[in-house]
Amino acid sequence: EKKNFYKKFLYEPFPVESSLRDVLHNHMNAEVAGGTIKNKQDAVEYLTWTYFFRRLLVNPTYYHLEDASTEGVQKYLLNLVDTTLDDLEEAGCVDISDDFEVSPSTAGFVASYYYIDYRSVLVVREQLLDAANELSLPSIVQVLANTHEFAELPVRHNEEELNYELSQALPWPVDMGALGSPHTKACLLLQAHFTRTSLPISDYVNDTKSVLDQALRVLNAMADMAADEGLLQTTLNIMRVAQMIVSATIPGESELMQL
Repeated sequence: EKKNFYKKFLYEPFPVESSLRDVLHNHMNAEVAGGTIKNKQDAVEYLTWTYFFRRLLVNPTYYHLEDASTEGVQKYLLNLVDTTLDDLEEAGCVDISDDFEVSPSTAGFVASYYYIDYRSVLVVREQLLDAANELSLPSIVQVLANTHEFAELPVRHNEEELNYELSQALPWPVDMGALGSPHTKACLLLQAHFTRTSLPISDYVNDTKSVLDQALRVLNAMADMAADEGLLQTTLNIMRVAQMIVSATIPGESELMQL
């Protein structure tokens, strides 16, 4: 009696659902920076051309759409646009005027150009640009490690102990209460790269490559944002950190280490 069910299960593929909603902030910021979206009506119309919109109408329950009528869908999309743009404005990526017009900020342009997560812009603005004084090299490395690009860095079982041991061999302190955090681990791996410190296990070598792949791109964005704010010393220090990553050296070492 379930023959047809099993035949359908075996021979027909499951529908592919859209994951746009999970990453909508960065897409929306890129469209605002590119000039495609200039107001909230443009944002709603942009969504209607996406695969997300097609699947929304076919499978509303999956996307938590309670009212599938035309008015319900419009209200759903408008609420989604409002929430997304409000988050982008809070992060400093866009400016909203008259609760309708949308324009990109310098930080929004930078995030779009370097493919930086909008949450990283918020981290940089709060910890770097809003600081009362120009930031030192250790502080800049910590800000870099705190960006969202390193939030998915794996922290495996018992690596808190390895992070503690590694922190004892490195020159700059980290938050000892957050040794299980991927951001703390990223900061330790960057320091280990600068000082050429031996890593405890081979997994850390691969993790370091992952961190270094992201680091220069984020640093370039940080330098642009700091320069736009007129923070000369912070901008120069960010450039020095970029040089430290490329040459795997730390201030005070012999220049021959770069060779």
